[in-house]
Amino acid sequence: MADTQTEDRAAALHAQLAAAVESLTTGEDWAAMLATAARFHDYSLNNLFLIAAQMPTASRVAGYKTWQSLGRQVRKGERGIAIFAPMGGPCRACNGTGHHPTDKSLTCGRCFGAGRWQSFRVVYVFDVSQTDGDELPATIAPRLLAGDAPDGLWDGLADQVAAAGYVIYRYRPTSGANGFTDPIGKRVVIRDDVDDAQAAKTLAHELAHIALGHVADLGEYGRCRGVCEVEAESVAYIVAAASGMATDGYSLPYVASWAAGDAGKVRETASRVVATARQILAGLEAAASPVAEVAAA
Repeated sequence: MADTQTEDRAAALHAQLAAAVESLTTGEDWAAMLATAARFHDYSLNNLFLIAAQMPTASRVAGYKTWQSLGRQVRKGERGIAIFAPMGGPCRACNGTGHHPTDKSLTCGRCFGAGRWQSFRVVYVFDVSQTDGDELPATIAPRLLAGDAPDGLWDGLADQVAAAGYVIYRYRPTSGANGFTDPIGKRVVIRDDVDDAQAAKTLAHELAHIALGHVADLGEYGRCRGVCEVEAESVAYIVAAASGMATDGYSLPYVASWAAGDAGKVRETASRVVATARQILAGLEAAASPVAEVAAA
């Protein structure tokens, strides 16, 4: 009976998650966020270094006209941040063919077969802090959980991680990752500068990666990372909710982002997610149940 109840509860929570993701990603806030994000460029690593060197506090940068199109104006006297912008066109030496002008078996010596020439020019961008005007749509992103985790949740999850042959380490991150699993070193690594609620949720996420077999084939994980992340966070959401800890503020945006806003992708994972969540919850229940002592006759 307990197993059936656990399975039903896990299935109901997964359906709840899918519905919540669908509600989030069909709302006006999500659409506004995506429309705004599309206006901002992804900068190369070299340009990111240039931006950081000139304005370490920069958070969101764009060109002068882009800010105007978003209803914001660069303040008079603000100094632009210099970056390199690519420019180019069809190679004149080969008329864009990529072949040597007189010997088609050879590549063009000017563009080396690319068919285009490319150079760079200096352009200037400005950080949002250098502008005034309309408020930008709020970014719908995972929010770190605050407060305590339910009693025994961390320990119960840690026991299952250990049973899978992994050792847990805590670390102070230099990037945004809250945790990761290292299948080569048999380590599950969790941030040590977050509240217990977030740490336990992240541990459930990493345990889900292990239980789902994601870390057994890193090549496959790389090819299907979006699905793997949706599955792992969905399991963490169910395990946390069934343990009395709501993770909506973190899990919903996380799952929605990795599912590319498609709630159907969340529903497609139902069988694997529910089975894995049920397995983990059964382990937590077993660990919490006192072992009856049988007195010697």
